[in-house]
Amino acid sequence: MDIDKIIPLPQQCELGQGRLELAALENLAVADALKSAEGLIRAQLEGDLGKKLGDGKERAVVIEHDKSVPAEGYKLTIGADGVKIAASDRRGAIYGVQTLRMASLAQLKKGGNASVACARIEDSPRFEWRGLEIDEARHFFGEKEIKKVLDLMCLHKLNVLHWHLTDDQGWRVEIKKYPLLTEIGGKRDKSQINGWQNREVNDIPVVGWYTQEQIKDIVAYAAQRGIDIVPEIDMPAHLAAAMAAYPWLGCRELDRPVAWYFGGSIPMSMGIKDWNRSACVGSPRTMQFIRDVIDEIVEMFPFGYFHIGGDEVPMEEWKKCPKCNAAMKEHGFTDYKQLHTHFINEVGKYVATKGRKLIGWNEILHGGNLANDVLVQYWTPQPDPRVAKHLNKGGKAIISKHKHFYFDMPYAQYPLRNTYKFTPYFGGINKDNVGGVIGVEGECWAEWIDSPAKLEFQMNPRLAALSEVAWLKSDKRCYKTFEARLDDYFKVLDALDVNYAKPEIFRAPKNPFKRGATIRAWYAKDMNIEFDRNK
Repeated sequence: MDIDKIIPLPQQCELGQGRLELAALENLAVADALKSAEGLIRAQLEGDLGKKLGDGKERAVVIEHDKSVPAEGYKLTIGADGVKIAASDRRGAIYGVQTLRMASLAQLKKGGNASVACARIEDSPRFEWRGLEIDEARHFFGEKEIKKVLDLMCLHKLNVLHWHLTDDQGWRVEIKKYPLLTEIGGKRDKSQINGWQNREVNDIPVVGWYTQEQIKDIVAYAAQRGIDIVPEIDMPAHLAAAMAAYPWLGCRELDRPVAWYFGGSIPMSMGIKDWNRSACVGSPRTMQFIRDVIDEIVEMFPFGYFHIGGDEVPMEEWKKCPKCNAAMKEHGFTDYKQLHTHFINEVGKYVATKGRKLIGWNEILHGGNLANDVLVQYWTPQPDPRVAKHLNKGGKAIISKHKHFYFDMPYAQYPLRNTYKFTPYFGGINKDNVGGVIGVEGECWAEWIDSPAKLEFQMNPRLAALSEVAWLKSDKRCYKTFEARLDDYFKVLDALDVNYAKPEIFRAPKNPFKRGATIRAWYAKDMNIEFDRNK
């Protein structure tokens, strides 16, 4: 790619005269203050160039420490005799190198001569939270694919992996005090297939979880690339896998397997009306379980946040539960939504004792009594004025709006332009409170993503659009010119062996009847309709 057409596009780029022949680079020199970035940078550059680099400053990539450069930003100067990068922090140094790599990877992987245009770039991010969520509760992808995703995130200057490790359909992280969470909760013997409205089932077991040592290794791998990992341990709902292992977590002790269906279509057809259940939030034993799990989770994940989920919480069992009703009476609540938010606040207080801040989906605002220091993640398709109210009170939010950032959805429903044309100004968010929006995040839910190839297809090139929305100031964005850059960008993905949706898929059919037919098929008949067409 041309250096002035990379993704994400730099804030400022001035092309110079001539080109740098990359084969001429022989050295890497990193300032002492940025030495912690050298291991990654050296490995990446030597891998791309196919040779070892010395430590000198001639014909070199020279990385200097400059306190005047904004956080995570960099200044990059490419001359005919070498490269200079100035940064004030580790991430900035890494991102300066990613800019160089994005411009040269496709050429270098092909072999032969490779060069980049001489240029001066000044660059820094728009948002501090530039995230991607991967759901391994529904389908398990494994360490190799997660590390591949982390490499891709680093190249795109994304800095938070939101790792969804538990849900109704699987528990994917070892908790030593409760071994049945993985022994029972980490397995299911079949899965619903072919869309939310379909009742077909396969007989393919889904088995897998991470040991604590594997988690720590992946966290370290991410940290080396400037990426923090926030774990999501869903509660008090989306907990069926845990309740299959320990039935006493619910208001009623029911012997049920790990959920193999997604949504209520199949269980309701089987007469299971209470298929969607929450943990008993009035039970001291349940609350101790949650504290025990948190104790082990925070030892694996040093990032300063803990994601509780907290969404889609059914409350029917609470209404009939003596323990939950005793809690309602004790706290003077008149609405079970208040009990829900009280539970969120209690977990928030506990994670605070571990040096963590709580994150939850925007439904946690519905009780009206949420602590203001909880970070709210706004996902719902419909406007939620409570989010704006939270921001107006000084609260913070991440935006993951369904129509822009739900990467698991069909491109016919949410084409690529939806992601790129995101603006935070909706549902009461305006110039007066938008400062509380700390970033954006793409979501890869995996009900219908059952392989690494499909994960990459759903994610790319939406990841490119996300990275530019998260990094580039809005007045510098243009979808037409962004799409024009994708041909060269796809050569980068090809060089990295990353799957992606082709233009005939990510643009969505212009004919509304064809578009509607694809969407209907995806929901009710064929979850792979676009994936198969893309081959």
